[in-house]
Amino acid sequence: MRVLLVDDDEDVQQILGRYLQQDGHEVVFARSGAQALAAVAGTGVDVAVLDLTLPDLDGFEVLRRVRSGPQRDLPILLLTARGEEADRLLGLGLGADDYVVKPFSPREICLRVGRLGLRRRNPADEPADDTLHWGRIAMNTVEHRVLVGDLELQLTPREYDLLQMFLRHPRHVLSRAAIIEALWQSEYVSDHVVDVHLASLRRKFGDDLQIENVRGVGYRLEGPRP
Repeated sequence: MRVLLVDDDEDVQQILGRYLQQDGHEVVFARSGAQALAAVAGTGVDVAVLDLTLPDLDGFEVLRRVRSGPQRDLPILLLTARGEEADRLLGLGLGADDYVVKPFSPREICLRVGRLGLRRRNPADEPADDTLHWGRIAMNTVEHRVLVGDLELQLTPREYDLLQMFLRHPRHVLSRAAIIEALWQSEYVSDHVVDVHLASLRRKFGDDLQIENVRGVGYRLEGPRP
C-alpha cells in the first residue's frame, strides 16, 4: 500500500517510516497539514497516519477537510501525544478510523495500518450479489455504496463497517466488546468510541436506522424489514 505519514517530528518519520517500508509499504511523508492535503489530493494514498499536532493546520482540521473532499473514504489513523479522552473522541467523531497515543509501538502502528488497508482494498472478497437491505437502506458491498431510497450517503470507513455489522445481524444484540473486537481488534478502545460512531450513524440516517440501546448489554438494530 501507499501510506501517508503526517508528522512534523523527524525522528517519528524516520523510525515509523522505516518500519512501514520494511512491511512492504510505500511511504509518502508530510510534515504539515498543507503537505498532507496536497498528498491526499495528488498521490493516491491508501491509508493515512495523521499526527494531531502540526505546525500549520492541526490534525483535526486536516481530518475535516479530507472527510469533506473527494477522498472522504481514505482510512485515517490518528497518531497523537494527547491522552485526553475528549481529544480522541473528537477525532473519531470527525471520522477517524482508529487512534494510537504516543509513545507508541511501531509494530502496533504497522498492524493497524495493515488492517485498515485490507478492509478498504478487498471489496472483491464479498460475494458479487451481496446487497444488504433494511427498510429504505441498501448497502452494496461490492461497489461500497449505501443508499437510503435514491439518496446516496457518504460514510466514513468505520461507519460503513459498523453499519454492515448491524445489517448482517439484524435484531441481534451486539455488545460493545463484540463490536470493538470485530472492528478494532483491540482491547484498548474505550466503550465511548462505539457510542461516538453510533451517534454519527443515527444522525446521518435519522428514522431510517433504529439502533436501540439494550441496557447493560449492547445495541440492537430494530425496525421492519420490507
